[in-house]
Formats: sequence, structure tokens, C-alpha cells
Amino acid sequence: MADKPISPHIFRQSLAMKLLQSGVDLLTIQAWLGHARVATTHRYATADVEMMRNGLEKAGVTGDHGVRFRPNDSVLQLLNSI
Repeated sequence: MADKPISPHIFRQSLAMKLLQSGVDLLTIQAWLGHARVATTHRYATADVEMMRNGLEKAGVTGDHGVRFRPNDSVLQLLNSI
């Protein structure tokens, strides 16, 4: 790591990720970083896979996808008529 260059941008990204992992909401992080749009700040949330996994667990979403949806004939007829 001693040979790796560390820029101010790396410090910004590290701070944003640490704040996000600590439970700070995206709007607060957006204000800290000075992003014009929260969509820009949202990139940090999508970058943290562990955080996404924890969110799914809190929501009760498991890896079991169960039975795939199979439309019945009336649904298929409706879709075909559109």
C-alpha cells in the first residue's frame, strides 16, 4: 500500500463509504460531499455489496427464489390482446 498513490478523491470516497456504513443517510452524505444530485451519492450505496446484503436480510429477502411465476391462460390471453 505504501507505493499506491492516495489522492484527495480517495479520501472523499473513503469518508463517504464510512459514513454510509455507519448508517448516515444518503441526503446527509450528499450535503457533505457537495453533490448536486442524490443519484451521484447513490453510487456509494451500490458499491457496497455487504451493505446491500444486510439490507436484504433486514427486509426478509432470502436467497430462496421459490417457484417462478407462471401466468395462467387468462393472463396470457390478456397480454396477447394488447
